[in-house]
Amino acid sequence: MHSPQQPEQGLTLIETMIALAIFAIGSLGILAILMTGFSTSAEGNNLTGGYQIAQNALGLIRANGSNALQFNGAAISPTGNVTVPGSANTTVAQAISTWKNMLYPPGLPPALPSASGSITVLSQQGNGMCPCIATVSVSWRLNGTPETYSVQTIVGY
Repeated sequence: MHSPQQPEQGLTLIETMIALAIFAIGSLGILAILMTGFSTSAEGNNLTGGYQIAQNALGLIRANGSNALQFNGAAISPTGNVTVPGSANTTVAQAISTWKNMLYPPGLPPALPSASGSITVLSQQGNGMCPCIATVSVSWRLNGTPETYSVQTIVGY
C-alpha cells in the first residue's frame, strides 16, 4: 500500500532571485553606513593628530620660555622641509627639528597626509619682549579636502 505522494514544497527560481535582490539592497545600505563610519573615524584620527602635534609645539615653545620669540616664522612644508628663523639659537633650532619629526617621523609614514605647520610668536607689548602670543597651525589634506587645526596661547611670561 502506497501513501499518496505529497506535492514537493520548495522555492521557485523567481522567489530565490527576489530574496537575493532584497538581500543585496540591504547589504548595500549596511556597506554605505560602514564606509561613512570609516571616513568619520579617519577624520577624527587626523583631528586628534593635528591637536597633539600643535600642542606639542606649544610645549616646546613654553619649554624655551625666554627664547619664545625665536620660534616666530618656523614652518614645515608639506614635503617635510623645515624653515628655521635666522634668529633661532641651537636649542630652538633643535626644538623645531623635534617638531618636524612629529609631523614626519623618520622611517615611518607621515603623521598626517600632506602635513605642514607654522609657528607665529608676537610680542604682546610690541616691544620685542615677552609675554608673547604664540599661534601654532597644523594643516593637512583629508580626501582632497584641506583641514587645519590652530591653537593660540600666551607664552614667555
